[in-house]
Amino acid sequence: MFGSRNIFAIGLIGLLAGCSSMPSEMALNSPVYNAQNAGLVVGTLLEGGPYGTYLEFRDIKSDKTYGWGPKDDYSAWLPAGDYEVSRLGHRRGVMGAYSKPLRFTVTQGQLNYLGEMVYGCSAVAQPAAVYGVLNCGVLALGECTVPSPNVNVCVVDRQDQAIKHFLQQHPEQAPLPVRNAVMSAAASGSSVRFP
Repeated sequence: MFGSRNIFAIGLIGLLAGCSSMPSEMALNSPVYNAQNAGLVVGTLLEGGPYGTYLEFRDIKSDKTYGWGPKDDYSAWLPAGDYEVSRLGHRRGVMGAYSKPLRFTVTQGQLNYLGEMVYGCSAVAQPAAVYGVLNCGVLALGECTVPSPNVNVCVVDRQDQAIKHFLQQHPEQAPLPVRNAVMSAAASGSSVRFP
């Protein structure tokens, strides 16, 4: 009836589906976070794959991580603070920053636009960050390192069109002031701005 390959494929699809769901505390209708105690982040992840790509944000001060598998456009509530993109999923494995990670700041009570991440962009496009497959030692028990670069990540600022699209889908969030919090590898990093 089912061969071992079919069972493996079904299990893998189930695992991907389970890993990609957003924690309820981060969702737009969160029972935990709202404009009174968090900021709403909005962004896009391109070339992430048909089922989404695991994306993990780490609060730099508390070291708490928030991760899920967004597909294309995403939005989530996060407590105010400074964050970095600590993990990215990839068909080669889980990836971490090879040099400087992408960083951004979330402001409470505001709609924080993070930009459009272009996964696997050309080096000619001047990537904002470079990520590589994590090497965590035997049985993943050691401290993880990123021995070599694998994927360039560019960040494009399309705030006007992205926020317009988001508010068409979620008009209840229109009262929130919009803040440009585009990710960069440096605190004052540059991004390409398109209207």
